[in-house]
Amino acid sequence: MITGMHPRDEEIWRAIDQGRRAIDWEAWFGCPEGAGYLSPAGHQVTARAVAGLTAFFNSRWLPKAVVPSPAPGRASDTFVGLGRHAPVLQFMNGAASGAWVEAVRWWAAYAYLEEAAVPGIASVKRDARCDVTLSRFLHSQTQARLALMGAAHGLRVELEPAKASGGPGDVRIGPVFIEVVTFAEDQKFQDYERFRENVRAHLFALDRGRDIYWEGDLPELLSGGDFETWKNRTEEAAQQCAALEAAVDVLSSAGRRLTVRPGTAPQGTTLTGATVESDQGRRLLDKVHGKCAKTAGAGTAWIWVEDHSGLFHFPTPFAEMSLAAKTDALADLLGPLLAEYVHVAGIVVSNAARRRLPLPPNEDALRPAAQGFRRGLPLDRVRETIVIPRRIILPEQTNLIARMCDVEADALDWALRQLGVPQGVTSLLADASTPHRVSPLWTP
Repeated sequence: MITGMHPRDEEIWRAIDQGRRAIDWEAWFGCPEGAGYLSPAGHQVTARAVAGLTAFFNSRWLPKAVVPSPAPGRASDTFVGLGRHAPVLQFMNGAASGAWVEAVRWWAAYAYLEEAAVPGIASVKRDARCDVTLSRFLHSQTQARLALMGAAHGLRVELEPAKASGGPGDVRIGPVFIEVVTFAEDQKFQDYERFRENVRAHLFALDRGRDIYWEGDLPELLSGGDFETWKNRTEEAAQQCAALEAAVDVLSSAGRRLTVRPGTAPQGTTLTGATVESDQGRRLLDKVHGKCAKTAGAGTAWIWVEDHSGLFHFPTPFAEMSLAAKTDALADLLGPLLAEYVHVAGIVVSNAARRRLPLPPNEDALRPAAQGFRRGLPLDRVRETIVIPRRIILPEQTNLIARMCDVEADALDWALRQLGVPQGVTSLLADASTPHRVSPLWTP
């Protein structure tokens, strides 16, 4: 299925492809024999994560998430690209360990919050199980991550806290009441992401039994016969490459070039999708404006926007800005909402994405109206967070959020220690020299 996949994993995923086995978290992580990047302690944590995620979401959740069935007449809100986060499905050298650490972070956050009996965790679990959609999954992930960050700082945290107007909020961390907004791709992005997943699945299938790999440009959005023609051309290219042990190019109608090469993909090999144009700034403003209006009865609240829209990703113009320029741009865009909605103490926009190693250095951007943070996270993620506070009032809350953003990289190791893994992430990897940036954990 994927070049280098362990035979046991290949057998399992062939059964999943053929409908003879439902996907589960054990298949999603991959068999121990295929995870040579893990230490013995790492394999033990994998087993705990499989059991923990299965128990948290229940055994029916993952098959529904990966193969969704939207209700008739209801707009699809599915898990576009969830499979690309699976450690076992990583085809680039070094990517599996990073995907594994990210999945362990999911488990560790939920496991700690349940073990600590954090108020509201049962409601988050119930909502995640009942609402098997991308938006709910991202929302629950953000709630758990923020609560873990607060707990790691010794602060009392609560999920689904009551608000003044009745009904639950999202997270309370010490004195800070947070309402979460998940900002995902618009329909054009979702359509292309679904198409890109189909393309990747086709290329992975062509890799099966051949010592080849792909790099370059994925095609623009193709439909019907055009997609079938492209698939036929890639199949011919794969056969030719394997037979001649030579690189073969496949061009799409838009001049995008995809190349199949013999051998194993070197670290840093990429497949790049087409750019999909969208007025992300307007969509973001409308989304946050709506949340501000809906929380008017909640009392003083922060709006936390977890961005999954591609706004921070290359090659968008915003992504190419410096951290300081991004901070100024979002302050200009969203700052006026603080004047319109006096109950909003501040707005935070945050995004995390995988980056090649070595990660860029940590960076702060202290600007007149906002503060930006760029932090490397275990193992190969970079998070950029822009904090836009209301001026003058509540400086202690602004400082608390800033400090949490500053040392977020420590939260996973802290959670692992609470769960009986005292040496943290690095002890779980076979190569203890794997880069892992750590800063001293701040405590109040």
